[in-house]
Amino acid sequence: MSSLRVNGQYVLIKDPEKKDFVAFVNLCIAKIGPEGSIPHVAANVLAGLLAEGKPHSDGVVQAGFEICASLGIKNMWTDGANANVTEEVATDAAQGLETAFGFAAVESGLAMGGALCNAFRRTINLNDAAVRVLRQGRESMETVARKVSAAKQINEPIFMTGGRLLGVLLKEGKTVEDPEVMAVLCMLSDFGVTHVRIDLEKSTLGFGMFNPANAMASAILQGLGADKVKTVRESVEKVNAQFRQVADREVAAQRQAQGGEQRIAVPNVMGTRRRR
Repeated sequence: MSSLRVNGQYVLIKDPEKKDFVAFVNLCIAKIGPEGSIPHVAANVLAGLLAEGKPHSDGVVQAGFEICASLGIKNMWTDGANANVTEEVATDAAQGLETAFGFAAVESGLAMGGALCNAFRRTINLNDAAVRVLRQGRESMETVARKVSAAKQINEPIFMTGGRLLGVLLKEGKTVEDPEVMAVLCMLSDFGVTHVRIDLEKSTLGFGMFNPANAMASAILQGLGADKVKTVRESVEKVNAQFRQVADREVAAQRQAQGGEQRIAVPNVMGTRRRR
């Protein structure tokens, strides 16, 4: 466990309960904006708890100590509810990487800090344009979830249904600035989607390789345990394996058409395609 100094003193970090991690992370979520450092948001939330008079032994404060340390904060000073971080290092958790979502970290609740950094600082490529994913409110997400559930076809992967809904919205003339479009992009990113291509003229939908860390982070923030998070990771890996098989077949077909004389590059965005 990394060390943490608060106001010049090393703090004693014990093992908080998972509910304390959940409580601290929920406080952080309420403070996260579209810009800025999430580790610094965590530091400010921790400073606020201390300013309220919470002792270092308080469970939520302990969770704050541990999450801040995991996000690379080494030294911070508090001024009321504000924190001044004077020393920090890069960590896998602060970058939202899959390596921060190990079994023990997920089970204890510590992985929720890394999940925050992942879920609130994502981009998704829509038709080769990088789009910043902005988390939407629960009501918007639930509305989109109901639409996707109602539109899902038998044996259709849920991300395909989400992609079809995105295509419908774009065909209606909506853009990424529209809250409903952003809610769908947010949902797709929660599934692990990083690239989606929609050709409205040809009515085709394509996906690129998925990011397991994105899907795992979303599962962690939903409160799933380590075994279920592992299942989410395996599901994403299965989808990626299917995409690789499709890519191999496309390359083989193109080589055959060329008489095997040229190497054909695999497109950046490829995979499942379905007519809407």
